[in-house]
Amino acid sequence: MCRILFKDVPKVVVSEAERICCEKAAEGLEEQQKASLRIGTADLLDMLINDEPDVDFTLAFGADTFIDLARGKWRRTEDVFQLVRYRMVVFRRISPSQQQNDSKDEDVVDVDNDDETDRVLSESIAKWNSIGGQQSSIRAIQIPTLTNVSSSAVRRSTRDETILKEMLTSGVMEYVQQNRMYSLSENGIE
Repeated sequence: MCRILFKDVPKVVVSEAERICCEKAAEGLEEQQKASLRIGTADLLDMLINDEPDVDFTLAFGADTFIDLARGKWRRTEDVFQLVRYRMVVFRRISPSQQQNDSKDEDVVDVDNDDETDRVLSESIAKWNSIGGQQSSIRAIQIPTLTNVSSSAVRRSTRDETILKEMLTSGVMEYVQQNRMYSLSENGIE
């Protein structure tokens, strides 16, 4: 899906690391075991750190994804933080309308138009920075966006295919349908 989305963006390379991690984990397993194999971010980080021990990795993701991680919704949550030594960048989206209306006030942030999300994000960053101690470097960065589309927004919109078609490029929408992601099939919502 990333390859489809970024195919026309210069200097963007989509990594094969996740696929390679899955293939390594599946080696020697029977087909039934492969079908139930789950690879998470911590597993991928284990592989990357093993392959590149001199590299200091930093995770970057959107506010909604970070909040899920911080709340322990990910497998091996604490390992993820520890493996990157609490080095993370969290992108706080600023909607295009807010950029126009609030361009004078740089401290105002609207994450998915939800003040509660901003509060939870700040509390989560403070909590995990405290746990990480002096080595911790979890930072939120405000970024202007052309769209407020996020994986969370897509998941919330799976009941309305018309909205999804407005959010996603035609190539990504086709990929999502073909691979039956977000409960979609080529024939529409399941």
